[in-house]
Amino acid sequence: MHISRLAFALPVALVFWLTGCANTPYVAKPAEPQQVTQKLLAKDPLGKAFKTFCIAQNYPENKLPFTSWGVDELTLSALYHHTKLDVSKAQLAAAKAAIESAGMRTSPTLGAHVARSNQANGDIRPFSYGLNVDIPIETNNKRALRVEEAQHLAEAARLDVAETGWALHSQLKQDWLDYHEHLARTAYLKSAVQQYDKQVALMQKRIQLGLSSNSDLAPILTQQTNMHAQLAQSTSRHDTLIARMATDAGLTQEKFTQIPVAPLDAEAAASDINTFFADPQHTNNLQSDALLNRIDIRRSLAKYAAAESKIKQEVAKQTPDISISPGFLFEFGDKIWSLGFSSLLNMLNKNPSLIHKAEKLRAVEGAQFEALQATVIGETAQAKAQLGAAQLQLQHAYLQRSSQLAALQRLQKQFDAGLIDRLEITQAETLFNNHIESTLTAQFALLRAMARFEDVIQRTIHSQFSTETIKP
Repeated sequence: MHISRLAFALPVALVFWLTGCANTPYVAKPAEPQQVTQKLLAKDPLGKAFKTFCIAQNYPENKLPFTSWGVDELTLSALYHHTKLDVSKAQLAAAKAAIESAGMRTSPTLGAHVARSNQANGDIRPFSYGLNVDIPIETNNKRALRVEEAQHLAEAARLDVAETGWALHSQLKQDWLDYHEHLARTAYLKSAVQQYDKQVALMQKRIQLGLSSNSDLAPILTQQTNMHAQLAQSTSRHDTLIARMATDAGLTQEKFTQIPVAPLDAEAAASDINTFFADPQHTNNLQSDALLNRIDIRRSLAKYAAAESKIKQEVAKQTPDISISPGFLFEFGDKIWSLGFSSLLNMLNKNPSLIHKAEKLRAVEGAQFEALQATVIGETAQAKAQLGAAQLQLQHAYLQRSSQLAALQRLQKQFDAGLIDRLEITQAETLFNNHIESTLTAQFALLRAMARFEDVIQRTIHSQFSTETIKP
């Protein structure tokens, strides 16, 4: 009886031991909203971890911590702190894990059985028990083809991370320009309010002296009221713009305001753009580069390559896998060694239809790539045209400002000579101030057109910073 129990228990115990020894235990990791909130609030642009990250991205160590928020500094903050990038990085990690799993060999299987006879046939032993192993063998290099496909998909996921980083950079540059245009417009409105207040005071004195009437004052009062309203509205936007910039940088407003926003010389920046594009070859080179190196174009190529790998797999599956099954059987007193061989027969011949399906998916990726290139060509042409129009608009604004400045200087000489009164020179200063506003508007229009052009070619012109070389 003892022997029979042992005969039953040994193969069963062996199977359970071999199948259970390599198990990875489950580790629970529930989402904790409170901990997530604390993590978000703890993000600090002056912290050591962020400094280490910036150095890894080749940011000069002697310029850390940041003394001001420029576009590059804002982008680095977003790349480290923004949760959108965390999602893309997690997807990339999953894609990399898929490469490892695709390269795993199919594990052998272990089987055992036990049986008992009533010895009616005169068996030497009443028990039969056996052990067998199935060793699968993949043919036609299928495992390498799975790895190849997973590698292409991982490259597409890596480019997703880069594109998310670029989108954050693009949004932050827009935020930065909005903020500086707001500052410039607020400064203009403060100057305009002062000038209209001065005009009202001067006109009221003229009315008291009988030199003017209330009808002369009415349009000036209207302009004064309008300017005061615009100034109040512009001033109220300041905190909103700061909050938006902080959010897009992945920080709370409290942490963000620890560092001031870097100043912007809009006229110098516009001059740099005009100088760069004075050589038409620069634009042509950038357009050609965009057709080859835009992030979404390379991602589309990676997906096309993955589709090619899928076709190779389906072609390889036409050759079935085989399985070798050695085993040992102790059958009612006899000791039997066996070697089995098995393979799947493609009786229904499914592979041609699966290959055809994979080829169609490749055709879809190819069509999407062609459509994307056509879109890039169109968008680049539009961005270039907008840039050219903005340059002409700014050139015209500079000419108008120069003409108005010359007129103001002539009137100033007349005022100094006592030929005109203070109201006339104040009105001339107000008119010149309006041309300053027009120039500012044209300058920021050019800066935005440049940002749009960079967004289309997905490359910064005046910075070596790249969102593709993100290092953890």
